[in-house]
Amino acid sequence: WKARALLGLAAEAPEHRADDLRLQARAALVSIANPLNFYGQLAAEGERSAAEKQAGRLGVTLRRTKIDLYRDLPETGALFEQGFEEEADARRLWVPARNAVLFSLGAAAAESLGLTHVAAGLNADEAVDFPDNSVSFLAAADRFLFLATAGRVQALSPTVQWSKAEIVAGLLRLGLPLDETYSCYRPPDEGGRMCGRCPSCRRLREALAANGVELSGRFSR
Repeated sequence: WKARALLGLAAEAPEHRADDLRLQARAALVSIANPLNFYGQLAAEGERSAAEKQAGRLGVTLRRTKIDLYRDLPETGALFEQGFEEEADARRLWVPARNAVLFSLGAAAAESLGLTHVAAGLNADEAVDFPDNSVSFLAAADRFLFLATAGRVQALSPTVQWSKAEIVAGLLRLGLPLDETYSCYRPPDEGGRMCGRCPSCRRLREALAANGVELSGRFSR
């Protein structure tokens, strides 16, 4: 979602802004896709597959990073637990400081690669339950990364004030593929499909339904 949103903005931007937004899209994919792949979450394989498809479309190389930060912590949330309950609430789904960790990893990669932005797909729906999806968090992350990289890298999220339904609408309007995303908290099934039942899948299905779209082939149930 992150790189796609930036490319969409580039398509509609004045020419003097379009190139910068395309560069930011590349930064989004490089800096966010790599730590998201391997921090121990159940969905790592599904996210890796989706990121590889997007990387191929954008013509960038994925830089994967594996971190063991959460492996030995006593409380890490349901995203690491096999068979977690489908009605898990925000407290159960919370991963300690996750978006702060991922922004920091992205900033380290971006600074080293000479990129100027780290992009994340924050959104208004999840900000209701998860403060690290909020406008306030993005502003704080931007300030923190600016200082942490001596002014070389900033935080960006073009979707931070959008609902998931609005994000889907934007992707549809721009003709971008919805079947190259992975929103599930669980690992993909043998066919690479999302579970269709976890809280994240339900939010995606609601956003799709609001736009008259059904990706039934992407869900196992």
